[in-house]
Amino acid sequence: MHFASLLAASLVVFTFIGGYSSIHVAAASIVRVMSFNVRTSNANDPCPSGCWRERKERFGMLLNLHPADLIGTQEGTPEQIEHFQTVLGFSYVGLCAGECNANERNAIMYKPDRLQLLWSKTFALSDTPDVLPSNSWGHEYLRAAVVARFLDPQSQHVICMLNTHFDVSIGHDESAITVARLLYSNCQPQDDVFVTGDLNTVPETAAVQYLLGNVQLNGTFTQLPLYETLTAVGQGGFTFIGPAFDNNVNSAKIDYIFARKEKKTCLRSGKILTDLFGSYSVSDHAVLLSEFCLGDGCTDCVQ
Repeated sequence: MHFASLLAASLVVFTFIGGYSSIHVAAASIVRVMSFNVRTSNANDPCPSGCWRERKERFGMLLNLHPADLIGTQEGTPEQIEHFQTVLGFSYVGLCAGECNANERNAIMYKPDRLQLLWSKTFALSDTPDVLPSNSWGHEYLRAAVVARFLDPQSQHVICMLNTHFDVSIGHDESAITVARLLYSNCQPQDDVFVTGDLNTVPETAAVQYLLGNVQLNGTFTQLPLYETLTAVGQGGFTFIGPAFDNNVNSAKIDYIFARKEKKTCLRSGKILTDLFGSYSVSDHAVLLSEFCLGDGCTDCVQ
């Protein structure tokens, strides 16, 4: 991890509060970002393979092996969100897309002793994103995106993160345009920008290519182009597992961790996690994990 080089690369930052100056040291820091479709507990999948009672224990073991500071979750029910808080020690932001027992909550989980929440808001994936709930495009289930900004006290960087879950087949282009607009309007130019989500669409489609800044939608390019972190580190394989809850990811890449390409946002590694515990995985999707270094003096950068 080259932690010695990160600490040696510390820089002095001056702040002025109430007319008095203070000095603190901002060091380059490691931030691990995860995307996790938790598979809703409302599905009532059978035990031991798919029931949440068993899977939540497996996810705890996975998190011990692969720690994360920020987790974008999709399909979360109230009991699943509560588990992240009471057992795993995360705080979260994100409202339900509609009535909570019938609609998912796309949440951003964060460690409150690691990151300071500055602001957050949940938006509908619709023509009226500020109206929650709303559904303009005929989605089978209500869909939303949550955006949050966090201060990383170690590096003194501000992280702007969006987490979302697109419909299975409807409104992908419209959702991508909405996500791009939310990023551009809520993330500041100096922020480190991350996007997590199950987009229910493969990389070659217009929706994903638009987010990457490669194609136009509605005659315009995104104003905040991203890159796909797993592909950047040579880990751009399939992510969907399915009802077997095994480690056979051979059908589609639909889950993503994106970032804005900046010299100060160093991508160090990325993995598609398919760990098995007692012969079963933690969800019907693989878990994605990308590691970043924020600040000056970062080493081993892929991007």
